[in-house]
Amino acid sequence: MSLAAARFPGAEAAPRGVQSPARRAVGLRLVGVTALLATAAIAVLAGLAVFHSVLAAGQYRLSELESEIAMQREMLIDLRYELQTLHGPAEIELMGVGALGLVSAADPIDVRIEPRHIVAVDPPQRSIHEGGDWLSIKTLLTDASTAHDRRS
Repeated sequence: MSLAAARFPGAEAAPRGVQSPARRAVGLRLVGVTALLATAAIAVLAGLAVFHSVLAAGQYRLSELESEIAMQREMLIDLRYELQTLHGPAEIELMGVGALGLVSAADPIDVRIEPRHIVAVDPPQRSIHEGGDWLSIKTLLTDASTAHDRRS
């Protein structure tokens, strides 16, 4: 036995630089496990990056919708104000005099509608705003105003 063999038992079996098969298998397993863990970590990080980008896109869309809702609310406020203005007495009078050609009455007139006239048009098939029978209403009001004038 040599001096090296006396100090280290089994040193004669494996020359220097050559590893035993069991030690080599452990090393290969360690490399394989490390590679597998590295691949799993990279896959998890890639999944997190995709999730983050989807989440950021959703937040961007949400902020766009919130700004659109705010803009629509402002428009609704403006339209409500315009509606109130158009339904105001001054605007109705201006529209009646200008667009419809109405004139102010010299004296107030009381219109009395006789029951026979009400029966003639009751029940209405459609309302006046839906394009009802304007002619029958005009006749009804004309008859009522002439009946009032005859009594005066």
